[in-house]
Amino acid sequence: MKTVGGQKLLTEIEEENLVNVLVAVSDYGSPMTKLDLKMLVFNYLEKNSRSHIFNGKMPGNTWVENFLNRHSSKLSVRTTQNIKKVRAEKGLLEMQNFFDNLQATLKDIPPSNILNYDETNLSDNPSNLKCIFRRGIKYPERILNSSKSCVSIIFTVSAAGDCLPTYVVYKATNLYSEWVDGGPDGTRYNCTKSGWFDSACFEDYFRTIILKWAKNLSGPKVIIGDNLSSHLNIEVVELCQKYDIRFVFLPPNSTHLTQPLDVAFFAPLKREWRKVLTNYKIQNPEQSTINKKHFPKLLNELLKNINLRESNNIKSGFRAAGIWPVNARNVLKRIPEYFDEEVYRIDSALLDYLQKTRCSKPMAVKRSKKLRTEPGKSVCAADILIKTTSNKSVQNKKSKRFENYQDNFNDIESSRQDCEINILEEVTTVRDIEENELVLDDKIGFFFKKHT
Repeated sequence: MKTVGGQKLLTEIEEENLVNVLVAVSDYGSPMTKLDLKMLVFNYLEKNSRSHIFNGKMPGNTWVENFLNRHSSKLSVRTTQNIKKVRAEKGLLEMQNFFDNLQATLKDIPPSNILNYDETNLSDNPSNLKCIFRRGIKYPERILNSSKSCVSIIFTVSAAGDCLPTYVVYKATNLYSEWVDGGPDGTRYNCTKSGWFDSACFEDYFRTIILKWAKNLSGPKVIIGDNLSSHLNIEVVELCQKYDIRFVFLPPNSTHLTQPLDVAFFAPLKREWRKVLTNYKIQNPEQSTINKKHFPKLLNELLKNINLRESNNIKSGFRAAGIWPVNARNVLKRIPEYFDEEVYRIDSALLDYLQKTRCSKPMAVKRSKKLRTEPGKSVCAADILIKTTSNKSVQNKKSKRFENYQDNFNDIESSRQDCEINILEEVTTVRDIEENELVLDDKIGFFFKKHT
């Protein structure tokens, strides 16, 4: 039975298969754009001798929008978030083992005794915004100072929704009184040459933030965070044993899945920070970068602005990361291998291809050789090939010379050994003669003694 209005150019089955393909490729980290969708449909119709449907051309924007609207329950257009290949390679077995161990570790531990810490930074770049300009303008610019500098901060939150005092690290060799004035209550400040946390800095954070929290609680405590070498030393381990604190390290390259702060807290935090930073830049146009004297006040304003949403975001982060309550499925469902192949209902060859694209295929890298070039003179690949060929010929000549030298050396060595053998034989002969002479002298002497 035909539907009312214009008829669809593809059948119900064809559109359903197309939806399955779009869902599968997006789950495997290779989502299609609208242009990719047009090309996919065009190639499919051309292969099946039906390209006349769109007059031998790709589908238009109107068809794409109508297609997406018809399947809005399964498809939507979203801005992508790029993740590294090593993050995409996280497998089911590794994550399942992590949650099995986590289940045993968190047994009978209340959410108030579970902490998650993570290091992030607040940058000096308010990012780009969409603004209104005169139509046809070639360079839509906004006068606003920005830089690549940033300030490192460790945030610490509990599964009960509480946020512990922040710990700020400046990039500097010395700390000044103006840099710590006007910040949030309880915030600690420190500085390092790199601007990032090192072992000594993390130990101070542990003593001033974590221990103060742990001393007010009874029973075992669990701290969940990255497995970074800069975060642990012997002193921290000894303090953990003394105060019944257990560290749980997240699997490497999995914080986008298992770090509660990463999953739900940092995104709204940084959105609000961009607003605070933009206002600061507008009100202080003479400041090329964030003045460290102003940063504590900006941080205080930031935390006040997100205070109403803070607790809910923290709890949502623990829940989405499967940490509290422990629920591995919240994370495993984001790994395509978790679903059965029947869920996708696509060609097995395409499914195999998508699975392979999530695994790394590093290109072989040869050892680089320094090129000796004249100042101001360029080179091309042909020059390098000529030099390489000439170097090989020189090496061949050298190797042939070496072989000749080796043969001559072997001949000389053989002659030397023959000479040594001859000399030894002559020495042996001389010794035999000397021994015979001594024996003869003894006999002659004995003879004269006997007849005198």
